[in-house]
Amino acid sequence: MIPRKLPPLPPIRDLIRVYGLSADQKFSQNFILDKNVTDTIAQHAKISVKDDLVVEVGPGPGLLTRSILDAGARRVVVVEKDSRFVPTLQQLSEASDQRLKFIMGDMLQLDHSEIFKTALSIPNAFPVVSALDDKAPQDQGSDDSKSHEQEQDRNSIASGSNSWPAMDTNNSTIRLLGNLPFGIASPLLIQWLKMMSLKQGIFHANNHVSMTLMFQKEVAERIVAPPNHPQRSRLSVMAQALCDVKMAYKLSAGVFVPKPKVDAAVVHFEKKAQPLMPGSLEKLEDVARFYFNKRRKTMGHNTNRMAKAAPELRPILDEWIAEGGWDMNMRTAEVSTEQFCALARRLDREQIKIPLT
Repeated sequence: MIPRKLPPLPPIRDLIRVYGLSADQKFSQNFILDKNVTDTIAQHAKISVKDDLVVEVGPGPGLLTRSILDAGARRVVVVEKDSRFVPTLQQLSEASDQRLKFIMGDMLQLDHSEIFKTALSIPNAFPVVSALDDKAPQDQGSDDSKSHEQEQDRNSIASGSNSWPAMDTNNSTIRLLGNLPFGIASPLLIQWLKMMSLKQGIFHANNHVSMTLMFQKEVAERIVAPPNHPQRSRLSVMAQALCDVKMAYKLSAGVFVPKPKVDAAVVHFEKKAQPLMPGSLEKLEDVARFYFNKRRKTMGHNTNRMAKAAPELRPILDEWIAEGGWDMNMRTAEVSTEQFCALARRLDREQIKIPLT
């Protein structure tokens, strides 16, 4: 069984015109109006009827939200800061048989308990369609066998098998999606990575949360950049310490309204079974920030600079060098995520503050 697909809805372009929903630059808004594009994003997010919850950030007029619902999502909670989109989101909630609920607020400031509270208010039973109803016309089989399957399907609906299990907020599969406003995309990602590392918010307990997020193309390239890549950065190290990341989908500026000055790309994040930096990411962020602040200098130069700025680190760094922690002639962008994490773990045990100059 899968949830019933959305009924025919007015085109997003018409809703934007009717409600006067021009993109607001103070929110860094750029709309996607092609559902083929949003359907592709939903596919890369691997959304299915098996997921317990899909959280979307910044839905705007709701085209990606439609693709999420059409992909079979049972529970969808969207977080939107701009109150102008309440009418379109309310329409989607009603059209989806209340599978969609929305929260008006700033995701950077939102208490994630509100997401769970809202998700738990979504009904566990919906009108459904069977896989049989969705089969293509070429599906073969005798009339008798089809009639038998249809009768079984009607019986299963009547018996209540269209009810989903209640959501366990401590052990759920959660998909986090967003066509993120370019102005806050990086701060949001860093916040979520830190919460993931500490098992906070929607990432807490045994929840498995994957993220499929849109960034400026240049930022996306930084996130996925391997060692020796010109875009290698602090963001690369932090993301790759916790997640397997991949560039999922590239979008030209022309698919957005209004057209931005830069292209965009979607990055998919799956948490590693064994993160390279268990616990807090704070020390890793400090280490990466220090070294990438002088990215063109050698690791030897930057390591000596750190020891000068924080003399209490000298014995630890001397030991690190003696053990071959990394080649001191390497440049910052050549160092692996594993090496950065190894030094950060060692410094974290010593509880010594790292200078950020």
